[in-house]
Formats: sequence, C-alpha cells, structure tokens
Amino acid sequence: MIEPLFEPLLRYFARRTSPREDSYDCLSDTLLVMWRRRGSAPTHPEEFRAWAYGVARLTLSNHMRSQRRRARLLEKSRNNAELEVTVGADLSEVAATAMAALSAKDRELVRLIVWDGLGVAEAGQVLGFKAATARTRYSRARERLRHTLGESA
Repeated sequence: MIEPLFEPLLRYFARRTSPREDSYDCLSDTLLVMWRRRGSAPTHPEEFRAWAYGVARLTLSNHMRSQRRRARLLEKSRNNAELEVTVGADLSEVAATAMAALSAKDRELVRLIVWDGLGVAEAGQVLGFKAATARTRYSRARERLRHTLGESA
C-alpha cells in the first residue's frame, strides 16, 4: 500500500522544497514516521492515502521550520562575524604556531577547557579519555605550550 505512494509523495515534496534534493530527505522522514505509526494507519486505501499525505504535510512543516531556524542562525552568525574576527585576532601568530605543534586531540582538549570552559575531566570525556588521562594530557599540553612560547611557570 505504501510503494505506490513513493512517486506521488516525492513529487509533492519536490514541488515544495528548495533545494530540490531536500525532497528525498522529506520523503525518507515521512516513510519513517509512517512505518513507526503503522499500527494507527487506516486500512482502506483512500483513507491511507489521505493519512500518508497528512504525515507528509507535517513532515514538510517540520522541514520548513528547520530551514527558517537555520536561516536565522546563519544571519545571526553573519552579524557576529565581527566578534569572530576579534577572537581570531587575539591569537598571535606565535600562539597559533604553538597550538599547531600539539596533536589534534590535545589542541581540542585545550580548546574545550580554555575556550569552552569545560573541566579537564569533562573535556576528556568529550574526547573519549578517562579523567586521569585527560589530566595528564592537559598538563603535558600546557607544558609544551609554555616551552614553545618561552614562558616559565
């Protein structure tokens, strides 16, 4: 009963979404909802078709809401570009070089702690480290940074 609706539902989404490729995602989401709610689906073919289009309409509504939210966030990030430039300017070339000398995971560990305000154990958990491992890696990373920057502490 569902297969004959694939093409009509895809056309339904293709006429209403932009970029057009989003129609495949919407169809996929619709089919997933229909499968999850199959127990409450009507058994009569005409009622089932109307029910399927109702699910599709709600899926499209969610998709459009997500697009609007994404557009607002994009606009907000453009408005905050000045802030990003300021933060980027605060990192001197020397500090950037020192950070680049660290491994990718150690760089991210330092960023999570310093920039994002996470605790050492919490940042370690984000990266999949045990708390003791995170403390050791953070301590060593700080020491490498001090050495590279020529500071003594």
